[in-house]
Amino acid sequence: MRRCLLRSCVVVCALAAVPHAFARGDSPQGPGLLSIGRYDSTLIQLAPGTRAPAGARVVSRRLGVWQLSTPAAKRALPRLLAAGAVRAVEPDQPIRPLRAAEADPLAGSEWWRAAVGADRAAPPGPGKPITVIDSGLDVTHPEFAGRPNTQLLTPQNLQDPTGGESHGTAVSSVAAAPENAQGVVGVYPQAVLREADARTLTLAHVLAALDAAVNAGPSVINMSFGIDDSSALLRSMVLVAFARGSVLVAAAGNERAAGTGATAPANLPHVLSIAATDRLNGVAEFSTASVSVDLAAPGVDIPVAVPGGYTTESGTSFSAPIVTGATAWVWTARPTLEKTQIFDLMRYSARDIGPRGFDRDTGFGLLDIPRALTQAPPPVDPQEPNDDIAVVKARGLFRSAAPGITRPGKGSASFRARVDSTEDPEDVYRVYVAAGRTVRISVAPDTDADVDLWKTSATTVGLRGAARTRNLLATSRKRGKTIEKVSVRNRTRRGFYAYLDVYVPSGGPLDSEYRVTASTARR
Repeated sequence: MRRCLLRSCVVVCALAAVPHAFARGDSPQGPGLLSIGRYDSTLIQLAPGTRAPAGARVVSRRLGVWQLSTPAAKRALPRLLAAGAVRAVEPDQPIRPLRAAEADPLAGSEWWRAAVGADRAAPPGPGKPITVIDSGLDVTHPEFAGRPNTQLLTPQNLQDPTGGESHGTAVSSVAAAPENAQGVVGVYPQAVLREADARTLTLAHVLAALDAAVNAGPSVINMSFGIDDSSALLRSMVLVAFARGSVLVAAAGNERAAGTGATAPANLPHVLSIAATDRLNGVAEFSTASVSVDLAAPGVDIPVAVPGGYTTESGTSFSAPIVTGATAWVWTARPTLEKTQIFDLMRYSARDIGPRGFDRDTGFGLLDIPRALTQAPPPVDPQEPNDDIAVVKARGLFRSAAPGITRPGKGSASFRARVDSTEDPEDVYRVYVAAGRTVRISVAPDTDADVDLWKTSATTVGLRGAARTRNLLATSRKRGKTIEKVSVRNRTRRGFYAYLDVYVPSGGPLDSEYRVTASTARR
């Protein structure tokens, strides 16, 4: 017994040193990381080149994530941690489909189409794909049997012991049920529809489904589920999907009565978080209110296809695919838009239905497809995602480093970008400082933004205390629209890269556009 207790102590104590997340202020371990014993299986992210333990099942080769039974993980972790081979450890926790109460059998029309303007524009033919990550699709249903442009990225499983076997079919029908004189019609009926079955909706299955979606190429990815505890692995996979050109959409949740905020993936950066509205364009009584909500779509009494027939459902689970289908529709109609443009266009073109401006109930407002098809898009937000040092440095989250805003042969730069407190809280750029040179940087925000300049040795912009002092080169934190200025001088004979971090200050505005100007001088 004493030997077992000592081994458990080694595992738990060592886990506290495992890096968890990129976001400013996150704890090293994260909620739930030390409680892997509560779940039957555990996820381990290994450093490149590390051999997986015996019995491990690959979840994502892209991230180096493996799944083991929890007893096997506890046996393997001391050795792996001692070798410095572990990047992250997380419990393989369950995922919750975000469905509210089931309503009466299908009897009425699809009232939501007029609410979002889907009846005032004609959807295009096949174009930008939709990917639904959920429980399996019933490919024998009249809506999907023989449906053109339907691609199964993973085997489809309708045997869900939790009772969620109909969820994926219902969500998919809202997004892309065809016009076939049967049942319902989706937002984007002719869309290329990709299905990635997350099986029984555990974290491992969701990561594997996201990996399959990324491998299939850019798309608009729908995630109508929630996860109770934070997950660095899910955050990383979302960043990978966004970097590879996909736009991600998630249901905000149905926890309004509980007063809790949105859960992952809806509360993660670079994910469109969707609230629900009712027939009167008011906030649905169940829809989660949160600062991470981006826009809203109908989510009450939504006609859907389910295995064996049709019904109506309520929940943000069905608001999200309305936005997913609309985003793919607009992106197909406006194919030159880059991912950051279409992401912000869907938010900024929403019709304000609550208090003037942004609000926690509906974000920027109710989805408006005609506006999204015609409104001038925002400019490209460069180098996204660039949320932390590990995202832009070589052999961090990605194999290759992001290009430096200054680099050998290019000593100056000037560009515009934007940050958002929930969707894009940090912008990190590599800055090359040549031997014997000084780089001066100014950041001019349109509202407020702060600036830090970090040494090459820094691992994250979230460092605090003595680690921050050791690794920080310069900082500027002026209030309001005042220009922030920082500089770094290289007194050595070799060039190096520093990291510029632009971010929305705590308690500051929700977002800020800014212009970066960098120049290199001899002193």
